[in-house]
Amino acid sequence: MKKKLLILPVAASLLICSGCSALFGEQFKSHALNYDYSQMEFVQLEEPEEGRLSAVIQTSLGDLTVVLYPEYAPNTVDNFVNRAKDGYYDNTNFYAVYEKSFAATGSSSKDGSSGASNDGNLIPLESTPKLWPFKGALCSYSPTMGYGDSRYVICNTIEFTDEAVEQLKSFKKGDQQLFPQELIDKWQEKGAIPMMSGVLTVFGQVVDGMDVFEKIIDAEVDSETQSPKDEIIVKHVEITEFHK
Repeated sequence: MKKKLLILPVAASLLICSGCSALFGEQFKSHALNYDYSQMEFVQLEEPEEGRLSAVIQTSLGDLTVVLYPEYAPNTVDNFVNRAKDGYYDNTNFYAVYEKSFAATGSSSKDGSSGASNDGNLIPLESTPKLWPFKGALCSYSPTMGYGDSRYVICNTIEFTDEAVEQLKSFKKGDQQLFPQELIDKWQEKGAIPMMSGVLTVFGQVVDGMDVFEKIIDAEVDSETQSPKDEIIVKHVEITEFHK
């Protein structure tokens, strides 16, 4: 029998908007509830500055260039950089592409069941109203909610139906709408997985190679494990600096 991926129980509640109220219920709380939205920014939508810490994720389908945000997610970025430099990511695979909504990688195990960190412990969530799970965002992941390790997902987007948009508007903080309309508009415009907000650490953004990401996200997958039928390999992750 094929082993179910550890990521899948989380994915159902994160991705299906009709079930996303679970994130704000008794199971656990999204840190988005506690954001000071007056501090909200869209850092990922700005042109990266020259010399920003970045990485080239070299895959069997082509390269993804990502910029990293150590000022907002220092522990997660430090772990990603160290795992890249020590070769942990070399010849690993994208172990799941879940309903064309995100692609998961960063594990030394082909089923995604293992991860690594600097000290062997999980990394606590690093959340901020300045980074969001837009399409192309890198989000740290582990099966223990609120923590991450070397594993990460690259976001695609949900379908922003009228029903989905109305549900996003329905979330409240006190008697106020939780997600500002400006944020919902940006999610619709750029694509996003809104219910990862404040749940997974956003630590990077794809800035080049989205055509490669589209190939990854469109991969044909095994219906039980969600793993690509044709392996997609991460050959190497090179840490570098961003230049236009």
